[in-house]
Amino acid sequence: MEKKYITVPELADRYGWTESSVWQRLYRGQIPHRRWGRRVLIPVAELEQFLAALPGCTAAEALAAVGASHAAE
Repeated sequence: MEKKYITVPELADRYGWTESSVWQRLYRGQIPHRRWGRRVLIPVAELEQFLAALPGCTAAEALAAVGASHAAE
């Protein structure tokens, strides 16, 4: 069963970011989060929706595009 909320260190580990960059994104309002007293919790479902809505393509789409361009050569 996957957790509903993750902490800042868990988020940093999951996406390969530094904790400091996660905190900067939180302060700017770029990452959905909840405060529980002094704790900051990131709802996993909202985070995944937020990241999916960002412009660009997914890693799988990028790899497929690179593979297709090499196959055409």
